[in-house]
Amino acid sequence: MSSALLAFAGSGWAFRERERAAVRPWIEDVLAQAMAGARADRVEIALAAFPPVPARLSASLIGRPEKLGPIQAALINGIAAGEGARMAAPVVCAALAAGEASGAHGATVLDAIVAGLEVALRVEAAMSDHTERGWDPKGTCGRLGASIAAARAFGLQRSAVRNAFGLAATAAGGLTDAIGTMTSAYVIGSAAADGIESALLARAEFTSAPAALEGRRGFAALMSGAFDTERLTADIGERFVFTEGPAYEANAALPGAVRDALAGLERAPSVAALMAATRA
Repeated sequence: MSSALLAFAGSGWAFRERERAAVRPWIEDVLAQAMAGARADRVEIALAAFPPVPARLSASLIGRPEKLGPIQAALINGIAAGEGARMAAPVVCAALAAGEASGAHGATVLDAIVAGLEVALRVEAAMSDHTERGWDPKGTCGRLGASIAAARAFGLQRSAVRNAFGLAATAAGGLTDAIGTMTSAYVIGSAAADGIESALLARAEFTSAPAALEGRRGFAALMSGAFDTERLTADIGERFVFTEGPAYEANAALPGAVRDALAGLERAPSVAALMAATRA
C-alpha cells in the first residue's frame, strides 16, 4: 500500500511537462492567496510570536521582505494563504521554503510540488468519512504531501522519504471546528512547517514507523472509517488525480511578474526569482 505510494513519491524521477504545466495553476492559487494575506492580522500576530532570527538556512516570506528559517517561513506563508486556500497550500509552502533554503533547482521544486500534491489528494480520496469525523484534510493529508514535497526539495533518498512521511503522519492534525478562526489558517501553516521539519529530521537519519499510514494503529485506521487502497495507488505514476476534476484557471489576481517567474521556474537555477517577484 504505502510502499507503492512512497516508491512513486521518492523515486526522484523528473515529471513530464504535462504534469508540470497542470500543477502551475495550483501554485498560482496559493501564491495569490498568500500575497493577499501577507499583511493580514493573523500574519502580524504570528510574526510577533516568531521574530526573525539568524539561521543557517533561510527562506523568504511570500509578499514580505523578511527571511526566516525554512520551518518558520513555511509556517508564516501557510498562515498568510489562509483558510480559503486549498489542498495545495501546505505542499507549495513547504516546497518553496525547502527549495529556497537548500538551493534546489526550480525544476526540482516544481516536481516536488507535483509529487506532494498527488500524494495528498490520493490519501484524501482513500479515506472515508475523514472530514465528517471533524478532520481538516489540509492539515492531515496536506501534511503528508508537504513532507513529500520537502523531502524531494531537499533531495532525500527513498528510505529517508519514508521516514519523513511517517513522521508527518504521526504529527498529522487539524480540526474543521477551527474554520472561521485564525486557527484554520494555522492548520495550513503548521502542516507546511511540519513537512519541512519531518524532512530535516529524516535527512539526519531520524526514523519513523514503516507502516505509519496503513498500520493497525496508523493514520488511516485512526482517522477514517475505511481505507480504500485501490484509490490510493491505482495507476500511480501514469494517472495524476490532481489533473482531474474541475480545471484550475490562471489566477487573475496574480501579478504578471509572478506569473512570468513561475512560468520560467522549470529552467531557473533556484526559486529566488519567483520569491523576489512576490515582494515587488
